[in-house]
Amino acid sequence: ICVFLLSFLPAVFFAQENLPIERYAIYVASNDGGKGREILRYAGTDANRLAQTMIDVGGVKVENSNILLDPSKKELDTYLRILSEKVVKNKSHTKRTEFVFYYSGHSDENALLLGNERYDYADLKASISAVPSDVHVVMLDSCFSGNFIRAKGGEKQKSFLVDDSTVVQGHAYLSSSSESESSQESDLIQASFFTHALITGLRGAADSSGDNKVSLNELYHYAFNETLLQTERSTIGPQHPSYNITLVGSGDLILTDITDSESIIVFPAEIEGRFFVRTSDGVLVSEVNKQRGSKMSLALNQGYYTIISIIGGLTQQTSVSLRSGVTYLLSSRDFVPVQTFSGRPRGGTEEKPDIYTDRYPDINTNRNEIMLIITNAAGISYNVDEDKTFVQESDAWNFR
Repeated sequence: ICVFLLSFLPAVFFAQENLPIERYAIYVASNDGGKGREILRYAGTDANRLAQTMIDVGGVKVENSNILLDPSKKELDTYLRILSEKVVKNKSHTKRTEFVFYYSGHSDENALLLGNERYDYADLKASISAVPSDVHVVMLDSCFSGNFIRAKGGEKQKSFLVDDSTVVQGHAYLSSSSESESSQESDLIQASFFTHALITGLRGAADSSGDNKVSLNELYHYAFNETLLQTERSTIGPQHPSYNITLVGSGDLILTDITDSESIIVFPAEIEGRFFVRTSDGVLVSEVNKQRGSKMSLALNQGYYTIISIIGGLTQQTSVSLRSGVTYLLSSRDFVPVQTFSGRPRGGTEEKPDIYTDRYPDINTNRNEIMLIITNAAGISYNVDEDKTFVQESDAWNFR
């Protein structure tokens, strides 16, 4: 009997190790924060783009991905209950279950604001924790969302995990701002700054180790630096993303694998600058600050992309057609100089931060040439006066 048990146990362990990791996700978008609050423009867009990113490279199956647009508290609770039942049903067939909860919208110091309803942070934390998954990853992109981390005495803890994920249990909370800061979205990028950084990071820009995987810690550090960089001169105020990571096990939690992507663009080590990647219809999908000395891989779907490069006083452009299963190696020889324009902005833009030329004074000396080249399809329109002055007609920085 003893011999049988000793021979049987390794087989059981081997079978358990070869079971898949099942990842579930709920993405909540609430543009309406109730009476007296401005309707947001991009909460739904943020949720959809993040959901697609996690399907593309984050291991979330389409059937496990749930997007809720402007739900009531009751509707959100219903989805959490249904998802919990699904986790229980499938748990015996998995090595580990992971639950990703994302929120983009309005909130205050104490609760998410779902239209005219409130979802207190303590209650939300309890509802998320009730989902019987081994790991809970929570990402909140809303004003004062750092208060969620501190609800019921939570404190920031530095993660000790340094290797590929093996056995991991616990939670990770990421918020777009501290407990006293506003979170912001912008017409310029047609997104919130935090989620914009999350998506670019998850698609490969956050991979500091060069292993073509993005870990939880890599993502947080990337999102923190990018969000702060984009908001530090905002009149609304800078955003300092916060975190609470309490994971027990061996290895870091891997969130995305770039090699799972439909296609990949590789920025080689010798290339540097600020790069803006847009789809054929002008949607900004990634914005990366590439440093010389290390390569960067960016996971994208097949299709046609325009890439703008800005370094020093030089603005250049190239176009790339990506095919499924193909890795495209970008070269500095691909880029050609872009014709630029001169002009002076007018129409009440002085109080708004200039997130390109003000923050990166070395990339270009003229604000309008950046705006015309980079943001022509980003919801900002310009007219040209007879004196060739570019008049900005619309722009908005909304806070959540």
